Amino acid sequence: MLYTIMLMGITMTGAVDEISHNFIVPDGTRMEEHTVVASGDVIIGNGVNLGYGVIGENITVGEHTSIGGDVRARSDMRVDLWSNVRGSVQVDADAYFGEFVSIDGKLLVKGNLDVGNNVKIAEGYTAKGWIVVRNPLPMITFIFLYLVALLQIGRAEEVNKALDELFSEEDSPLSEKLMIIPDHARVTLTEIIIPGAVVIHNDCRLFGNIKAKSVFIGDRNTIFGSIRTDHDIHIGVGSTIDGEIESKREATISRGSHIMGDVEANEVVLHETARVDGTIRAPKGVIQIRDETDGLKDETLRTYHCFSLLFSQEVFSVGSSIDGDTLNPGYTN
Repeated sequence: MLYTIMLMGITMTGAVDEISHNFIVPDGTRMEEHTVVASGDVIIGNGVNLGYGVIGENITVGEHTSIGGDVRARSDMRVDLWSNVRGSVQVDADAYFGEFVSIDGKLLVKGNLDVGNNVKIAEGYTAKGWIVVRNPLPMITFIFLYLVALLQIGRAEEVNKALDELFSEEDSPLSEKLMIIPDHARVTLTEIIIPGAVVIHNDCRLFGNIKAKSVFIGDRNTIFGSIRTDHDIHIGVGSTIDGEIESKREATISRGSHIMGDVEANEVVLHETARVDGTIRAPKGVIQIRDETDGLKDETLRTYHCFSLLFSQEVFSVGSSIDGDTLNPGYTN
């Protein structure tokens, strides 16, 4: 797993924590009837119960993980020990399967196939490249043995350099196209249970009741389910939540978002254009935020609210001045 992260160009600061605890959903991800479709690479941690199939670029799966449908990797795929795919697998490049991996359907590999002992493929396999049957080492063990070998031959400088590259102190964000399902997560048709935080970027469509420590939802997302957290909830611009929201701290609902249920939080920050169909319960009160639109005619105001849903919160920030001529060239004060 560590080796895969290194190949993707991700620094290790914070990356291990994100993979172990946080659910990261990149732009444009959608949950279809039986499949999660991602625009980039997918990392699925250890002990995950995923009730969907997966489509992505490079797909990496940890140990003792269950995938509940077909898998399509547009590039490489790696599956570690004792994991199960309850469907067929298609890999457009090279595939690596550890010991005791089982596939309930067919396996098609357009590149090379590297498998460990006791790998079971129920409906047969086809590989257009080389096929190697062996017992590949877990990647962390491989890296450890490699560093030990360097120390034994007196090349400590190279060891220090390798460690600096793996555990850099400089923060670098994970790729925006990388989807991460953390260790021991449960993602099914009805629920998304995450040990850490949930971060959903923009233009996504997800199903399931979300339960996590905190939830950040970007712009123009649709979530079919309720959201419950121990910490904060943030709902971005123009998003729709078909369910309730419950936070033990603060819930922020941004411009043009629609909550089709109750909202319960210690404190609620609500944009004036947001809509809540149910009851709002907030012991510390509700803070309403609004944009400075005083002096604009109704036609220009409607144009403003329409365009504001297309752009991020920063473009039309609270308290900023709005030029009516910019929004509607035909309008003069």
